[in-house]
Amino acid sequence: MTPSSTGPERLTGVTAIILAAGVGSRMHAAQPKVLHPLLGRPMALWVVEAVRSVLRDPALLLLSPATAVLHALAPTGTLRAEQPEPRGTGDAVRCALPALSADATEVLIACGDTPLLEPSSISALIATRRAAGAPIALAAFHAEDPTGYGRVELSEEGRALRIVEERDATDEGRANDLVNAGLYAVDRAWLTGALETLAPSAASGEVYLTDLVARAAAEGTPAPVLLGSGIDLEGVNDRRQFADAAAALRERINAAHLERGVGMMDPTTVWIEPTVSIAADVVIEPNVMLSGNTTIATGTRIEAGSRIHESVIGEGCTIRSSDIDGSTLASGVDVGPFAHIRPGCTIGASAHVGNFAELKATTLSAKVKVGHHSYLGDTSVGEGSNIGAGTITANYDGEKKHATVIGARVFTGVGTLIVAPLTMGDGSKSGAGAVVLKDVPAGALVVGVPARTVGKE
Repeated sequence: MTPSSTGPERLTGVTAIILAAGVGSRMHAAQPKVLHPLLGRPMALWVVEAVRSVLRDPALLLLSPATAVLHALAPTGTLRAEQPEPRGTGDAVRCALPALSADATEVLIACGDTPLLEPSSISALIATRRAAGAPIALAAFHAEDPTGYGRVELSEEGRALRIVEERDATDEGRANDLVNAGLYAVDRAWLTGALETLAPSAASGEVYLTDLVARAAAEGTPAPVLLGSGIDLEGVNDRRQFADAAAALRERINAAHLERGVGMMDPTTVWIEPTVSIAADVVIEPNVMLSGNTTIATGTRIEAGSRIHESVIGEGCTIRSSDIDGSTLASGVDVGPFAHIRPGCTIGASAHVGNFAELKATTLSAKVKVGHHSYLGDTSVGEGSNIGAGTITANYDGEKKHATVIGARVFTGVGTLIVAPLTMGDGSKSGAGAVVLKDVPAGALVVGVPARTVGKE
């Protein structure tokens, strides 16, 4: 859901206002609703991305003091305006209008809590208004459960006469399942004038954007209605709907990867953020999470229970039930099961990181083997070295981190403790349980506590 230079031509002269000022009390969360992340992206920014794929002009986020941080997370160039106090959706759009470009002759108004909004619905609504020559058009859908939505009343010709909020509806009106989606296409000049005439509600004191529909009808130009699907127009108001939206986004993303040749044994258990790039012929087992700017090359297999974040995975790798974060793996790397590769690691071609091993800010050259239950922190290891099971680099002295340099073709015995900073030269070896406190010359064998040199190749 990002703009594409090869996709359809985007519209000009239309600016989107995305209403993202509300807190969303039904989520029962300290964080405002529109900031809650869905597959790594705040809810309202899914709407921004949908808009960006259709409209050339930058979108505008209408924020409140509680949601102001959202602008810093939005794509570069996104406009912002603020509604200081919650005075209704009509007042929110009033606050947004002065921040729009003078070149914008049409306005799209969308809600920041509709993360499933499809670009096709946006373009269709704009086309509907233009074709009708009406000042405003709106999207609506038939809801399985219309509770909480404003009901759309239609004329015999199928145009909207007004929107009646549920609390103001009669019993007969509440039986109407055609509900307002909160998505509008509006002529800017008409919108500017019409907003000034809207009066606050006597009950709440708020100015409602929905009153524009009745105004257009009173002027003899009832709003045309784009009848859409609740799948992409329904808003998120509570935790259940949030979970449903996350599942729907997961399904969309996974379906696109499957079409490109990515294999998934059970797509319903695989969570992939939209920023992840996966080549064809990658196989992903159940219960895998891929996030951030991660790329995975062809022929790699991600086995069950793995989590990969902000990392580059080369061709033909095997990741077994392991956690990889902020690191780069070359081709043919084998990891796990249950290994933890922390940020700042670079793993060379055909290297192996064993089960329950942990690496942090470490570089492994090609064909290095790191045995199970080992920890390497702030370490570099030369080509072809074998790090025995339980080897630990003690990189922290209580105040500072220190580096360990392990040369090529080094062999460390089981349970070796290397106290940084120091260097183990090419071809050197340590015996099982050795505690290495000082540099080891190339080709030397060290044993004991503390380790001492007992031989040399």
